[in-house]
Amino acid sequence: MWQGIKHGAKGLVNLPFRFPTRGVRVMNLAKRAALHPCVAHRGFSGQAPENTMAAFRLALSQSYVSWMELDVHLSRDEVPVVIHDGTLKRTTNGQGRVKELTAKELGVLDAGSWFHPSFSAEGVPTLDEVIAFASGSCRLNIELKGDYVDRDLLARRAVEVIRARQIEQEVVITSFQPDILEAVRRHSQSVRTGLIIDDRPADLIKKIKAIGADYLSIGFRSLNERLLQQTAESSIDVMAWTVNSVSDLRRLSSRPEPFQICTNYPDRWYAVMKEENGSHE
Repeated sequence: MWQGIKHGAKGLVNLPFRFPTRGVRVMNLAKRAALHPCVAHRGFSGQAPENTMAAFRLALSQSYVSWMELDVHLSRDEVPVVIHDGTLKRTTNGQGRVKELTAKELGVLDAGSWFHPSFSAEGVPTLDEVIAFASGSCRLNIELKGDYVDRDLLARRAVEVIRARQIEQEVVITSFQPDILEAVRRHSQSVRTGLIIDDRPADLIKKIKAIGADYLSIGFRSLNERLLQQTAESSIDVMAWTVNSVSDLRRLSSRPEPFQICTNYPDRWYAVMKEENGSHE
């Protein structure tokens, strides 16, 4: 059942917990999961250190995970590496900026002990490593970060890795920075792009279209029913981040509109999906 869900569910549209639930139809587990695909935020980051292979392995051990979201910076030797911050202090035992170390040096850092000592062997993976691991199992939402780096170079190197692995149709590149998305479009006409935002400006749809994007990644509390209608009319898919509480997951999953749910806890997503249908399988 889950294989069809994982490859049939594109990033679609989302809606916040404030909305009423009129028009919701009871549907089986497979249909509900396809309507609201699960995106593992930085891997299964609720139970493993974010953006590490441990988190990605755990996410893909759950057959219902359709997508994984991850963050990318450039190393000193211009290799796209998977880490959220532009600095090393929060999630590794290193110091300084990501761009000051080579990919090999980043790979041997301890990127897991901050979460739990049992993850001390986890280093900073490269984008290519993650793609090689996930290819054929799920799709990837690759966020390009703009910290301390030539943004055009970052976009070019990421596109090169994606193209070399021949997965242009299996990913979306997202960013808070419109100029990064414009750079991606210069280097690839086939890779999808999406704007990340936690706001609702009046000209949001116009901005998304202006940079050649067709995907919106938005904090779920910033959505309203009108924006959802506008994105649907404009063929813009939407992912809501980051939905971790069971109550918010319940409210979101009760909606009849299609949308992705990005969460640190895919297990909670799955539990709510079963709960909505009275399933105990």
